[in-house]
Amino acid sequence: MDMSRLFLVVALGLIIMMLWEAWLRENQPPQPTPVVTSPSQAPAQAPGVVPPGGVPQAPVTSPAPGAPVAPPVVAALPKGQRVIVTTDVLRVEIDTLGGDLRVVELVRYPISMKTPQKPVRLFNDSGGQIYFTQDGLIGRGDNYPNHKTRYKAERYQYTLDEGQNQVEVRLHWSASNGVRYTKLFRFHRNKYVIDVEYQVDNTSTSPWQGYFYGQYLRSDFSTGESFGLMNKVPSYMGGAIYTPEEKFQKVSFDDMTAANLNREVSDGWISMLQHYFVSAWLPPKQTKQVFYSRVLDGPRYNLGFKSAQPVEIAAGAQGTLGAKLFVGPKVQSRLKQTAEGLVLSVDYGWLTPISAPLFWVLQKIHGVVGNWGWSIILLTMLIKLAFYPLSATSYKSMAKMRKITPRMKTLKERYGDDKQKFQKAMMEMYKKEKINPMGGCLPIVIQIPVFIALYWVLLESVELRQAPFALWIQDLSTKDPYYVLPILMGISMFAQQWLSPAPTMDPLQRKMMMSLPAIFTVFFLFFPAGLVLYWLVNNVLSITQQWHITHKMEAKDH
Repeated sequence: MDMSRLFLVVALGLIIMMLWEAWLRENQPPQPTPVVTSPSQAPAQAPGVVPPGGVPQAPVTSPAPGAPVAPPVVAALPKGQRVIVTTDVLRVEIDTLGGDLRVVELVRYPISMKTPQKPVRLFNDSGGQIYFTQDGLIGRGDNYPNHKTRYKAERYQYTLDEGQNQVEVRLHWSASNGVRYTKLFRFHRNKYVIDVEYQVDNTSTSPWQGYFYGQYLRSDFSTGESFGLMNKVPSYMGGAIYTPEEKFQKVSFDDMTAANLNREVSDGWISMLQHYFVSAWLPPKQTKQVFYSRVLDGPRYNLGFKSAQPVEIAAGAQGTLGAKLFVGPKVQSRLKQTAEGLVLSVDYGWLTPISAPLFWVLQKIHGVVGNWGWSIILLTMLIKLAFYPLSATSYKSMAKMRKITPRMKTLKERYGDDKQKFQKAMMEMYKKEKINPMGGCLPIVIQIPVFIALYWVLLESVELRQAPFALWIQDLSTKDPYYVLPILMGISMFAQQWLSPAPTMDPLQRKMMMSLPAIFTVFFLFFPAGLVLYWLVNNVLSITQQWHITHKMEAKDH
């Protein structure tokens, strides 16, 4: 096989490996969870979760290698009464036990287009898939409200009515030392940011001093289905933190199991990520915090923060402690407005420097045409235009190769099995005809990072979730229900092979090359329609360009 063909096969092989990995993740069965020796919750640290001295670690024991794996035994979460809050974007259930946001549903994001009345449930406190937030105040002694405190609610039903811009929920608790606490949630119209505040009325005769903490309690359901959301996609699920100094860092469940996080930072945020959606605790700006993690029995995971410096309130005075909480979709325009670096929760991986500008262009096109399908088509055309000089070089090289193919076959027959003489004669022919054997391959290899970067843009962008295109394609984020686009894409790949020069390769290599369109077609049967649309349009444009250049060169020879 000549060098250009070798490079092409290697490039296509890399893409096939990427598609194979994605297909495996999409179709693999859920993995069993390791056995945990103790079913009980870790003992609470008085008076709260995170004492100023550090972060405790609850032991989690895994079974010995080869031992049978059984489902974990996890104690059911205690519950109190529920306060229901409904806004234009959220439906929330607050439990009076701990004042936790136990359930959060995104009313503008249905689980599927077939069930538009059933919204995505991002937070949940029932079953084996636990994911919600806890928060509270801690200090010396036990006169502080934390996530185990039983509050009194003023009401149990709140709705953001027409004409209202916000709705406030108040929970109350009084300590034995006379200090009165009001826990306040503030919800805003058309916003996924929730204000969480503690109003402290220090009616005691002594100064009050305390710390605020906020944390996630979550089980690892990175495989399988969660609340109707299919997480069988090659997208990261787990924790992440951001600091101005070290920027965005992932904190996976494996990282938390291996070692506790315990880091003092200035500014920044902590979050839990999954495909399309994110929740992030946003501490007050220009304050020092301690970011921490720990593993509880279950296993369940805590990822949280605690204020590093206490708030002091004089006797007879009042004060406020709190933070903001973002719970919603990874809409990049919202994330940029919410907090520095939060847009990085849209996980493009190592190709972010290429993917981010591609999404910016895609979004600008959508602002004009108003349809994500046509936006993908126009973006593909712009990319092809940008790479036109490289592609033209590649196709000219292919056209020259096609022209000398009969002579290559003659050389092959003349030298038979003498590969050394055949290679020498072939290189002399290349030199005489001014053909660069690498010219047909390197431009394609250079474009591969751009293709993969756009793959991640189309996969990660919640803006394309349930976005219609035309005709039978009513959701660009799911597979083509009738497999029309994948089949057309496979046909386009066969057409590209037909236009390419016949390679000098042995029968096994020839079969491998001829099987690539069929392999790609099978993989793309299960891929989101938006990705297949991009690949199809790219192939059609490539075929058009290749035919034009080949036809032009053949006409010049005559």
